[in-house]
Amino acid sequence: MSDKNKNEPHEREEYMRESTDNLDRPPERKEGLEEPKVKEMNKIKIGVVIFVVIVLIILVLGISFDLFGLMD
Repeated sequence: MSDKNKNEPHEREEYMRESTDNLDRPPERKEGLEEPKVKEMNKIKIGVVIFVVIVLIILVLGISFDLFGLMD
C-alpha cells in the first residue's frame, strides 16, 4: 500500500503533463460542424456572361433593323 501512495503523485504529475501537452496540438479529427468545401464555378459564370451579352446584341440588332415587326 505504501508503494502505491508514493507512486500516485508521480503518476498524477505525469498524467497532467501529458494532458497539457495535448492541448497545444490541434485534434487530428475535427469534431462538430465544418465549413463545406465549395468549388469555384468560374467557367460557368463566364459562359453565362457571354450568353447574356450575345442575347442582348441579338435583341438590339433585331429591334434596330425591325426584324421582329415592331415598327410598322
